[in-house]
Amino acid sequence: MRKFTALLLAALVLVGANIALADKTITLDKDTKLVPQGWTVADDIKFKKNTVVKLNDDGQVIEGVLASATYLRPAGWKSLASNYYYVERSAPFFPPRFFYHPYRPGQVIPADGHVRYMGNKSVIFAKDGTVLSGVIDNDVILQLSDNGYGFVRFKNDNLLTFDTNGRVITGTLAEATKLRPLGWQHNLKDESAGFVEFKSGTDISFDATGLVTNGSLNKKTLWHNADGSTKELEAKAPVAFTADGAEQG
Repeated sequence: MRKFTALLLAALVLVGANIALADKTITLDKDTKLVPQGWTVADDIKFKKNTVVKLNDDGQVIEGVLASATYLRPAGWKSLASNYYYVERSAPFFPPRFFYHPYRPGQVIPADGHVRYMGNKSVIFAKDGTVLSGVIDNDVILQLSDNGYGFVRFKNDNLLTFDTNGRVITGTLAEATKLRPLGWQHNLKDESAGFVEFKSGTDISFDATGLVTNGSLNKKTLWHNADGSTKELEAKAPVAFTADGAEQG
């Protein structure tokens, strides 16, 4: 009996600890201004009514659904290229929070490392206040790796995700792009230098070094595996790449 009581008490302690450590969730009954985690200055970020918001122990947002399109800094903001927005004279203008200059139609506006994220879509914030995951409202151009030159354009109206170090993990290509997949070293049989062309509109994922792990090719390709075997990869169908080889279907 004593043993059972001790085990029960231990279990209750563990459960209590887990509850204390668990993230809090709330359901919003109206569009509500909340502060993302990692922010040191509160601002007018509204999260959508009738959605669930995940909060940390300090009451700041870890994950929530934006009430409207919002300019936020992605975790990979230092890798952004051409980080400007051109606003035409007839276009509606929704200035980012950091934009305080008089607005004149038809001008180029610096975004200062911010990206416009779609409203009615979920965003996930890193502990430093940048966005790890969200649906982008404009095409975004990113340098793929800190260790080499090259930029990739990611398509708007699609999910773009980063790891906590700011490296891009997943996105959707806005245009056909030649990239190196995992296992490229075994594919130096011609002038391609291990690059293959991935099709526009494909969902694509990368490892921490910027090599492709999943994506759809633009044309049929003969792939050489680490063991010396070959595999013909069909066009416009998802392929999974590893250091040992490629698999499709």
